[in-house]
Amino acid sequence: TNLSLNPFSFPYETRVEAISSLSLDVECLKSLDETIDAFFAEYERTNRAELFEGLCPYFGVPWPAGLALAKLIDEEAEKWRGREVLEIGCGLALPSLVLSRAGALVTATDLHPDVPHFLDRNRVRNRIPGPDFLFLDWRLDRSLPPAELILGSDIVYDRQQPVQIVKFLLSFSSWREAIFTDPGRPDWGVFVSALREQGWKMEERDRKSTRLNSSHVA
Repeated sequence: TNLSLNPFSFPYETRVEAISSLSLDVECLKSLDETIDAFFAEYERTNRAELFEGLCPYFGVPWPAGLALAKLIDEEAEKWRGREVLEIGCGLALPSLVLSRAGALVTATDLHPDVPHFLDRNRVRNRIPGPDFLFLDWRLDRSLPPAELILGSDIVYDRQQPVQIVKFLLSFSSWREAIFTDPGRPDWGVFVSALREQGWKMEERDRKSTRLNSSHVA
């Protein structure tokens, strides 16, 4: 299908991927590489190439870390029924969809202007009433709804991110648990070390996921 979205009415070529392990049918980009090539060509043609980096649609595919987080949280979804959850850098928001289906009160957040359009279509496609969506730069914005649980997948993609995430967690007082997954980015180890320095209780799984408890180690 073609999906034309704001702010530049770019015609995304999409497909529906059945994610059987999550019982979800997810509309996503037909080809990320082809979409990026078309984006760049369009921005060059319109002399808007400087916008390419900020609007590149990396959000539009189910990345391994996002799938891993969604599967992990699906195992304990009932635990979060009726409780407030915040997903940062959500992309296709698979974890948010899974928890919303289970009755959690989820707010999915991202910077890209086209994320909520995909999210709306996938909510309808899967007959899930949530999550809510909020445009958010978690590196800067602290005006957030309260949440007991924070989720993030593949968000340590440059060397500044570990410090920025720790600052975010320190400034956001309502959380009790946080779960992050990663595909093996170079700065993941730096991130884990930065978290450990704060004294939060931590549980690591296979060196690519970390669960935090906001209580400090005694």
